[in-house]
Amino acid sequence: MSFMNALCCCFNTENSNIQTNERQPLLHGQPQSARQSRTAHETSHRNGRFIARHVGIPELDQRFEDVAEMFNLQQGHREAMVECLNTLRHRYHCLNGDGLSECLKRIKEEHAGTHHISLHMKGYDFSLAVVPNSEVPAKLHSSQESIRALCQASKAIVAAATKLQEMIGWLTKAEEQLSNQVLQVAPAYQEQRRLEDNLRENLQQCHRARELSSAYREEAGKLLNEVALLSGVNP
Repeated sequence: MSFMNALCCCFNTENSNIQTNERQPLLHGQPQSARQSRTAHETSHRNGRFIARHVGIPELDQRFEDVAEMFNLQQGHREAMVECLNTLRHRYHCLNGDGLSECLKRIKEEHAGTHHISLHMKGYDFSLAVVPNSEVPAKLHSSQESIRALCQASKAIVAAATKLQEMIGWLTKAEEQLSNQVLQVAPAYQEQRRLEDNLRENLQQCHRARELSSAYREEAGKLLNEVALLSGVNP
């Protein structure tokens, strides 16, 4: 069993008891300012937070709110993961595309004369081990904290992705049925149209969240596999 398969099994058990940027279409025939405005709007809509809209059915409203909350949390963890990696790259003068392997190499090189440094992984937790662990330089200590935060963020991303797929799957499989239910609760035509539009927007956001959530999970999985290799664990 691969490391990531084992990881997913672990999070599936826990949950039962608890993209890369999309290529934007070319906007021919529009002024530059209009193209920039529209592109910014599309990027914001695609990568922004999930805001659930009211559809008039309490149970359904709660389901959408739960999906929105979990996706927004996962997106926050993904942002934290990216920020931790960027911090390590900047701190040790790595290139933007460098992974954790290059960061660890440079950390070891910089502190080779005074400390033995290694990446340890136990279960699904990983950390930067420093020997001796007394009088650790501030820069190195900050890197330990960055690695610790990277660990928490990557695990949280994978855990949220597993649960989100289940929650969103239930909603998207019953789209037509949900539409009929929403129409029945609104007595006036204008209210029906408003709630139906809200439902359509929620479902569109669900599809977006499912796609992005899978991409975030893939990013976190690659990082965890890299950590496993660096720490000597067979992925």
